Amino acid sequence: MTSSCSDGSRKERLRWTEELHDRFEEAVNRLGGPEMATPKGIWKAMAIPGLTIYHVKSHLQKYRIMKLIPESGPRSKFERRHISELFPNFGATCFTEQKEALLLQMEVQRRLNDHTEVQRSLKLKLEAQERFFDRVAEEHRNRASIAKSIKPLSPASLPALCEYSDSNGKEFECDSEIVKNEIRHERRISGSLQG
Repeated sequence: MTSSCSDGSRKERLRWTEELHDRFEEAVNRLGGPEMATPKGIWKAMAIPGLTIYHVKSHLQKYRIMKLIPESGPRSKFERRHISELFPNFGATCFTEQKEALLLQMEVQRRLNDHTEVQRSLKLKLEAQERFFDRVAEEHRNRASIAKSIKPLSPASLPALCEYSDSNGKEFECDSEIVKNEIRHERRISGSLQG
């Protein structure tokens, strides 16, 4: 152990050698680990002359930090082993909880995607149905206007056409039958649309 003091009013500085640190770790382990050990208990267990409780307290703080925050490099595996000794179920518990949370989140996301797909499908069906009804209404308006524009022919108006020769009369009778059939057909359509 080496110490340096420029004047008597300051605290002594202590350089922690490897041997001194090993004895510190032994005392900490005997007292139940870094979280259970107290500076006073470590100081008494080490029983090294010139070592003060302040030296032990400062070193214990650094030691606890080093155990909880592993360094990068070759010592990090050693440090992680000590963390797992301090909290034996920490890694497994956290991993299991994280896995369950991730699975739950994936299930919720899948359900949201399904719900969105159903909504999109319903929207497309409603739009198609709206277009269909618009076409039906347009056809109904067109047929109604066609039915109103065609004036029905009565048999009383036909004799004027029949004053021509017999051969012409037979042609007109054929033509008038066609026209009558068309009128009947139009009336049936307009009657079914109105009813």
